[in-house]
Amino acid sequence: MKLKLKFIVLCFLCIGMGACSKKDSVENTENGNGQGALPMERPFGTPLGQVIIKTIGPEGGTLVSEDGLVKIVVPAGTITKPVDFSIQAITNTLEGSPGIAYRLLPEDVTFQKPISITFDFEDADIEPGDSDLLFMAYQDKKGHHYLASDTELDKDAKKLTVKTTHFSDWMLVLLFELEVSKEEVSVEETSNLRLMWHLGALLGPLTKDQPIGELTEYNGQISALEWSIGYGKGTIKANGANCIYTAPRQVPAENPTQVSVSVPLSLYKSKRKEIVMMSTPIIVNPNDYMIVKIDGKQLVNKPPQNGESFVMIYSNNFTLNAQLENDYGIALVIPSAQGVGNYPYGHDYNKAYIDLGTDEAELNSWTTSKSNCFECGEVHSEGSVKITRYGDGYVEGEFKADVWKIGSYNPPKKEIEGKFRARLITNP
Repeated sequence: MKLKLKFIVLCFLCIGMGACSKKDSVENTENGNGQGALPMERPFGTPLGQVIIKTIGPEGGTLVSEDGLVKIVVPAGTITKPVDFSIQAITNTLEGSPGIAYRLLPEDVTFQKPISITFDFEDADIEPGDSDLLFMAYQDKKGHHYLASDTELDKDAKKLTVKTTHFSDWMLVLLFELEVSKEEVSVEETSNLRLMWHLGALLGPLTKDQPIGELTEYNGQISALEWSIGYGKGTIKANGANCIYTAPRQVPAENPTQVSVSVPLSLYKSKRKEIVMMSTPIIVNPNDYMIVKIDGKQLVNKPPQNGESFVMIYSNNFTLNAQLENDYGIALVIPSAQGVGNYPYGHDYNKAYIDLGTDEAELNSWTTSKSNCFECGEVHSEGSVKITRYGDGYVEGEFKADVWKIGSYNPPKKEIEGKFRARLITNP
């Protein structure tokens, strides 16, 4: 099962070209007995964009990254002679981290006073309310990443600051992540949620920098976790860091459903919010559905009548027919579809085509191919039909295409996209 991470670790790397962070790397942790994770070696990042260089002397000074997100402040008396300081954006090698990293130099100078590094996270890809989970982290000469435990948070200014006497590569990191197996489920289906982190079996507060190990299931203060449904319908069954959400029998009026877990942050950092609520939305779809956007306007299939669905797929010659709202209809055909995959548009046996029926001023038909003149060749839409599930009696997928009005050369065009789920029916 492919799992998707929510509220992912956001990193601001510190690679081993430099020394470590504000203090020597912690090398004395081992798994088990409430200890943190084992250090994990990862590759170093490679440069991105322009390096920003500034010569700063004993009087002190400041330097800001090219994108304006990282600032270093060198106090007076930190160095005894002029030194070239630099900030270089680099690729981020910490898995799960969507942001870039920054290399701070010089690496071979021990500063007489701590230098402040500040990261602006206003535009960071994190959920509202998750700023209490943010820390800065770095990577030492061995390729090991460490969470900087003394990271200071200014929620109003949306900034993180840490002080160091050495330079290296830095990142931001969220202390916890929420892993979700399915962001969309059908009625009565389940989705598995799991609280994850990188700090092993750590039970105590963050009094020293902690190695960032493998991303594993949270194994700390399990009894303090509380799972809940914030809004929407369905049921949950919690078991420590794991939770199973089961969708209701009918599509709820409040959709998506919000599943949450309360995380005891104060156990690790007393200056942060005591409890942080991490949440993820889960969309509930009917068993059979066809949802289509036509030039941006969304239509859904008609509801079942007398137990009969208005969305049907015949497996012997893959044909999906759906009756939509407002007397629209759609037919999607892939003559040779035999399973999961992408099927481009065309009239060959292994390609897809779509017919769309619209009831506007009069009944019109639109399709994924056209001819611009009598002698012109046939042109097919770009895009494809993507089948993501094929088996266990159901087919799921999505599509995006241009469709043209049938019956004229150089015809008008509509843009359509959609997703579907339907039971397979074997032709007699």
